[in-house]
Amino acid sequence: MAVSGDDTGDLEVSVRWRGPAAVVTVGGEIDLVTAPELGEVVGGVLEREPGVLVVDLRGVDFLSSSGLQVLAGAHRRLDEGALRVVSTSAVTSRPFTSTGLDEWIGLFTSVDQALAGVAGSGG
Repeated sequence: MAVSGDDTGDLEVSVRWRGPAAVVTVGGEIDLVTAPELGEVVGGVLEREPGVLVVDLRGVDFLSSSGLQVLAGAHRRLDEGALRVVSTSAVTSRPFTSTGLDEWIGLFTSVDQALAGVAGSGG
């Protein structure tokens, strides 16, 4: 699924399942224009009740507070520890650490690390 934002470039979002875990891979900019589209994808995944939701932000080059709100909303809908974010740059990790969201949402450096210990995920 590719979502195009007029002023911000493209947001690329894909979903794949690894057993009971959903992995949402995101690329581009997550801002006021594109965050609602990300929210729709994440909401659709949450309707399928994954045991774990991994959101891979390694391809994201801008993460606004709107994007953080989408992820915080997903965290509220899942069991404790079930939302895991993959980030390898300050662009995506700093918003979590500066707001304290990293206290609630686990940050990992790879999808395999985020899936470690999830039965049936192959990770």
